[in-house]
Amino acid sequence: MKFTLIAFGRSKFPFVEKGVAHYLENIGHMAEAELVELKDQDSDPKKESEHLLDALKKRKFLDDGKVRVFLLDEKGKLQGSREFAASLGALRDQGVQRFVFVIGGAYGFPDEVKTRFPLLSLSKLTFPHDLARVVLAEQLYRALHILAGGKYHHD
Repeated sequence: MKFTLIAFGRSKFPFVEKGVAHYLENIGHMAEAELVELKDQDSDPKKESEHLLDALKKRKFLDDGKVRVFLLDEKGKLQGSREFAASLGALRDQGVQRFVFVIGGAYGFPDEVKTRFPLLSLSKLTFPHDLARVVLAEQLYRALHILAGGKYHHD
């Protein structure tokens, strides 16, 4: 499995960068993982969406049956950690090799992009997009442990 986390702009907080680096390094023992930071488009969701689609095209992530792109959005599907892991495992078993998770800017994604990709929510709470990076990275690490039968996740 391969994971790509896409976010707009650089994190403003050193603790976020350290947290994401920590989890991506730990994920790296089980799967490939990377963080891609796209240039912030001055909080213009339409420009960010165009920039996102260009980046996905350049990396050949669009229209590839082995890649799934998810947008993090407060109205997205809400799952517990085990359900999230099971969803990733089921897609992996269907041949998906790369999972791309996109954390939008402060104003989210326009409807034309939201209808193109599945929406995923990290919580009923709203997180700043910097903090969402750490939460997502940790949940991916947790999901891999759940799928492997590891002891990291406790019920």
